[in-house]
Amino acid sequence: MPTFTVNIPKELKEKLDQQPEMNWPEYLKQRLELKMEQLRKFEELVVRGEI
Repeated sequence: MPTFTVNIPKELKEKLDQQPEMNWPEYLKQRLELKMEQLRKFEELVVRGEI
């Protein structure tokens, strides 16, 4: 599986570290997948002329 690296501010990293029960990489992966699905549906509507 390819790697996707994101740079975030130090302050944000410290806040994320305060939530060790959260699997941030998995959360981001799911959000990216959801956004891609939304974009696919939007593009489909544009192609059909519904938008």
